[in-house]
Amino acid sequence: MKCKECNSTEVIKINKPEHVRFQCKQGHTWVEEYVDKGGSHRRPKSYKIKVEDILFPSEKILYEKVLSEIAKNQNFFISSNPEKVINYLTEKCKFNQEEIYRLFKKITKFNNKVEK
Repeated sequence: MKCKECNSTEVIKINKPEHVRFQCKQGHTWVEEYVDKGGSHRRPKSYKIKVEDILFPSEKILYEKVLSEIAKNQNFFISSNPEKVINYLTEKCKFNQEEIYRLFKKITKFNNKVEK
């Protein structure tokens, strides 16, 4: 999938009951219809959104790498404060600090919405 305005391949697809919503990393948004409304998208079995659904492709890759690191060293991640976690991910794993912060911010925002 590519953005219709900027051709970016960094696109999120969110299935909503009324239509399918797309957004590229540059902020361009558009909607497309389901098959029953003349579009080309099949309705999902559920409209429940998981954190993976709100991540752009590059963020999903980073998310999977972070999950892998957490699985390897769970005790560290459980007992460390956020600053130590960020330092570990940026220094030891060589992840980009800005990308880590954006990812964590997005996950936190998502979790706060889900909890409400």
